[in-house]
Amino acid sequence: MKDIIKAILISVFVLATMLPFSCKVTEQGLVLVNTNDYKFPTLDSYYVTGEKSLRLVFSEKVSLENCSLTPAIAITDKIVQNSEYESGLCIYDIKFADNFIVGSDYSFFGKVTDRIGNSLTFSLPFTGFNASIPGLEITEIHPRYTSSKLKSGTVYKCEYVEILVTKGGNLAGLELYSANDGKDKAYKFPALEVQEGEIILLHLRTKGEGAVNELENDITLSTAKYSSPFARDLWETDDSARLGDTLDVILLRNTRDDSIIDAVCYASSTSEDWKNSEMSEAAIEAFSSGFWDSDSVEDAVKTDGLTATKSLYKKARENTAASWDLSKTSGETPGVLEFSH
Repeated sequence: MKDIIKAILISVFVLATMLPFSCKVTEQGLVLVNTNDYKFPTLDSYYVTGEKSLRLVFSEKVSLENCSLTPAIAITDKIVQNSEYESGLCIYDIKFADNFIVGSDYSFFGKVTDRIGNSLTFSLPFTGFNASIPGLEITEIHPRYTSSKLKSGTVYKCEYVEILVTKGGNLAGLELYSANDGKDKAYKFPALEVQEGEIILLHLRTKGEGAVNELENDITLSTAKYSSPFARDLWETDDSARLGDTLDVILLRNTRDDSIIDAVCYASSTSEDWKNSEMSEAAIEAFSSGFWDSDSVEDAVKTDGLTATKSLYKKARENTAASWDLSKTSGETPGVLEFSH
């Protein structure tokens, strides 16, 4: 998983905050350094590079000390590269004795000191590396929500996205992102092994009873509306509105390297442009990744006539608007594909 924290300043001590000078002790005594001309190093990025390795990239040379990992895994090597051809970046590759547990949360602790003696202790969170990324394909989208009262109680028809597993692997580090919802509401998949041919039903709102996350072998536990005994039901704990009703870009993304796994763009025929810059950028991502054939709103799946009792379903394998259609009223088919695979 790729985690980026930009512009984390390596802070200075009190003397440097009060005066335009810092100081350091050398064999010749106390030396003053004019900090007006000095750029304090920053941590440009850090990310997991393997099943038991981590990389930290600093803007300038620093000394990295007192390193540790929680939960504890011994550090076996700490390799530093001062890369002149990359604007003098200082890169640390950290090697660990054992593999990270896929999907588990870790914190890397350390202390950095810059060349004039300023130091800072820090903690960096990351998630265990997933070397087995599955292939996923979005096959149905129910973007609108409604509820109806029956004698037996209220029935909640929540938003869902149906996903076909085209290659087995682990879901750790993957997310489903709706440009309408924004990055803060992206759904983070659990560290779960899935098999080729399996269908996942991701329900994006939890209302009522029977909404059970099927994380083990039994995929018949969930009984809420739109659950399926033929699919693995996963539920977002949020109960607020999700997905754009008639306009959105949905991305399946590997958060470790921000690569796109699949994408769908949909809009009404009257939409002249995407809703905002975030949605436009998501459409560009979908197109540039090769999982959608255009970043134009005109080439999105048409949502004219879409209601809360209809869904958008994929009827062919190509990633184009022509491969999608609108279901009949009450024609949603969660857990059942509309094409052979």
